[in-house]
Amino acid sequence: MGFYGSQPVDPAKTTVTYLWTGLNTPGVFIVEVQGNAPNYSYGFSLTRDPNFVGGLKVDSMGWTGPLAKGTTPYVSRASFPGQFQAQIVVAGSNGVFLIPVKEVPHTQVDAYVKSKVQAHPVAV
Repeated sequence: MGFYGSQPVDPAKTTVTYLWTGLNTPGVFIVEVQGNAPNYSYGFSLTRDPNFVGGLKVDSMGWTGPLAKGTTPYVSRASFPGQFQAQIVVAGSNGVFLIPVKEVPHTQVDAYVKSKVQAHPVAV
């Protein structure tokens, strides 16, 4: 039986992109976290910390167990609406990291989304 908890984060492989949606409207943060989770881990997700004040804090979570030697690489993606911040906080079992935010102007959002869909097609 597994247990739900924080997963390790590789801050060098973690990216945050902010999509501007227009004037006077909040945009969307696209967060991608990578790391090496203990064997056997699954069900990875990114959750917003509802108690964090002063911006956006995202926790990398997942299920682990039964425990075994070694690690398994994982990638987790999620989006979070909000006002622009130059950096956000990403937390994992190995620490808390400030991640810089890359901005995509509202005039380039369509092209950005299309490029991501082509890179990561969704099976229906």
